[in-house]
Amino acid sequence: MIIAQVSNAYVSAALSRAAHAEEDVLLDPERVQEALDFGYPRLLVRTEEAGRLVLPDELPVVVLTEATLGTWEAERRSVEVPPNRITYLARKLEGLMERRATEVTWVDRTLADLAKAGGAPLPPSLRSFARRVMEFPSWYDDLQPVADSCGLSRGALKARFRRRGLPSPYSYLRWFRVMACAHLLSDDSLTVAQTASRTGFTSDGNLCRSVMNLTGFTPTDLRSAQGRNRLLLAFAWDHLTPEALGAWHDLDELFVRRAG
Repeated sequence: MIIAQVSNAYVSAALSRAAHAEEDVLLDPERVQEALDFGYPRLLVRTEEAGRLVLPDELPVVVLTEATLGTWEAERRSVEVPPNRITYLARKLEGLMERRATEVTWVDRTLADLAKAGGAPLPPSLRSFARRVMEFPSWYDDLQPVADSCGLSRGALKARFRRRGLPSPYSYLRWFRVMACAHLLSDDSLTVAQTASRTGFTSDGNLCRSVMNLTGFTPTDLRSAQGRNRLLLAFAWDHLTPEALGAWHDLDELFVRRAG
């Protein structure tokens, strides 16, 4: 997930193209602040005049100054046949962002571990679905935001999964939220109540019941590395079969953003 403080329409459009196809790009100020408070952005992009936010120490920041944007525009215009402005900006931004955000996040590691547990690479659509939920579990506490991002109603989204023989998308959403809980619970200083608040559960009791009913594990089980590994293996056993992975490939058009 990338969060951004930009008012330039060209930069906003270019940023969506420069980001990874499987990740969210948040521009709305309220959602940006919520993502900082409750999510796991990998990068902040802001223009020079943007207001300052209180940021985690480890969050990389890309600052786009007027001088930088002016230099890029001059370079673009110097070409005999200037490329499209947004396309050129996206190319410049992509290089800058990749140089700044080099750390592997816990979500990246979890996706890699899931691929190992399933014995095959995860389809782009599944990676995208999982990343969005794990990076912002309090926002994706319901199926509606997922359906909205696909441009479908919840019923239509469920039907897409049903036609491919997949469990309800809500089942996947619940599992990935539990994985976000497991990440937080790996920090022994955080209580179950704090974990519930951070991930969008109404109470610690609600979190405990949800985790137990879905996975058979308790929050205490998920505090250990062994418990978290068992969680991933349990998910892979039921949801990462060859048939399921093949069906997910048919959903790329819904979950993987196109840079049109």
